[in-house]
Amino acid sequence: MKSTHQEKNPRAVKKRCIKTDPASAATFCFFAAILMITVFLTSTASAAVVSGNTHLEVSVSEITPNPARPGEDLLIKINIENTGKDPAENVKIGIEELDPFIFTYSTSGVYGSGTNTERIFQIEQISQRAKVELNFHFRVDERATSGVRQLEFTIVDGDGVSFSKRIPIKVEGNPDIVLMGTVITPVNGENSSVDALIPGQEFYLRTTVKNAGNGNAKNVRVILDLNGSSPLIPLEDNVRFFEGLKAGSSENLSFKLLLGSNAEVQPYKIPLRITASNEAEDFQINKAQEIGVNVLNQANINIASLKFDPQMPVKGQQVSMILRLENVGEGEARFVKASLEGLEGSGSTKAFLGRLKKDDDAPAVFTFIPDKAGDQEVTLLVEYEDDFGEHQLSEDLTFNVDRQTGSIIPIVLGAVLILAAAVFYMKKKGKL
Repeated sequence: MKSTHQEKNPRAVKKRCIKTDPASAATFCFFAAILMITVFLTSTASAAVVSGNTHLEVSVSEITPNPARPGEDLLIKINIENTGKDPAENVKIGIEELDPFIFTYSTSGVYGSGTNTERIFQIEQISQRAKVELNFHFRVDERATSGVRQLEFTIVDGDGVSFSKRIPIKVEGNPDIVLMGTVITPVNGENSSVDALIPGQEFYLRTTVKNAGNGNAKNVRVILDLNGSSPLIPLEDNVRFFEGLKAGSSENLSFKLLLGSNAEVQPYKIPLRITASNEAEDFQINKAQEIGVNVLNQANINIASLKFDPQMPVKGQQVSMILRLENVGEGEARFVKASLEGLEGSGSTKAFLGRLKKDDDAPAVFTFIPDKAGDQEVTLLVEYEDDFGEHQLSEDLTFNVDRQTGSIIPIVLGAVLILAAAVFYMKKKGKL
C-alpha cells in the first residue's frame, strides 16, 4: 500500500526517475514531451473538440436549397459525432447570425417532436461512437446579393473545450432588368428631351438599363422590337448587348431612329424587348416594355411679302407697312401677333392676326409717321402657339425714308394758277 501511494505522488515518481538509469530516464522524458506536444497541436488545429476520451466532429450533410435564394427559407443539416471512447456530456451548440442568414428554429431527434428557437442550446449527452443530427432553419434576407456567405457554429463540451466551424453557403439571387429615365432627344436638339416629334424628324431614344434584382445578370440584350408597318425606322443596329450586369449596377444606351414623313398625327409606342439570364442560366428574363411618344404637326410662320403704301415712305408723312405672314408648316398656328421694334417714328406698331391654318396667310399692317430720313432699321417680332407650345421668330428689316417734306405738284399748280390770274387781269385791262 505504501508503494502504491508513492506511485501517485509526483515527488516519488521524480525520485524514482532519478534513481533509474540516466539514459532510460532521458528516453522516457523525451517521448513524454513529444506526446504532450502532439496532443496539444492536434486539439487546437483540428476542427473538433478533443477533451479526454471524447472527440466531437461536425460535418454538413445537407444544404437546401443550394444555392440559397434571397427571401426564401434555408435548411442546413449537420451531424455532431463523438468518435471518442467516452460519452460527451453537456455539449453546447451556439449559432452566430451572420448576414444575410436569420435563424428561425432547429429540430433534432434529441428534442423529440418539438423545436428549439434559442440560438444557444445544450445536448445532455452524446454517447461514444454515436452522432446527433441537427436541422437548422434560417430565413435568407431578401436584400441578399449573389456571392458566397458563411454561417458559424460554436461547439463547447462539458469541460469547456470549444471550437468554431464556418460553413460556406452560396447565395444566388435572381436579376431583374428594368429601363429607367427614358427620354426622346432630337438629333439636333442639344440633348434636350421632348414630349413630341414631327414627321420626318430624326431622334435618339436614350435610356438606362438597370439590374434592380439581387442576382447578377448575364447576356443582357435590349432590342428595338419594331415591325415593318411602323413609321419608326432604326438608323443603327437595333440591339444593345451587355455580357454581364451585376446586381444594382446600370448602363446607359441609346438608339437612333427616324420618324417617317408619312407618320400620322397620333401617339405611338416604341416597343422594346429585354432578355437576360442569371449566372447559372437556369433563370431567364424575357419581357417587353413600351415607350410612348406623341407625333404632332408644327406650325411655321414666314414673311410672304412686304410693301408700303404709299410706295416711298416720306419723313413726317403717314405711311402703312403691309407684311403678309404665311403658315408654311403642317400644324395650325394660334394667337398669331406681330410687332415692330426699334421704329423711329410714331403710330401703330402692333398687329393681331389670330389663327393661321396650314398654307393660310394674313396681313399685318403697321401705320406710322417716320421721324427720320434715310435708312430705317426695325425688327419684326412674330409670336404664336401650336401643339408644341409657344414660339417666337424675329426678322431684321431695313427700308428707306425720303428726305422730301412736301410734294412739287401743289407748287407747280399754284404757280400755274397765279400765272393764269395775271393773264386774265391783263386782258381785262386791255393791256393784252
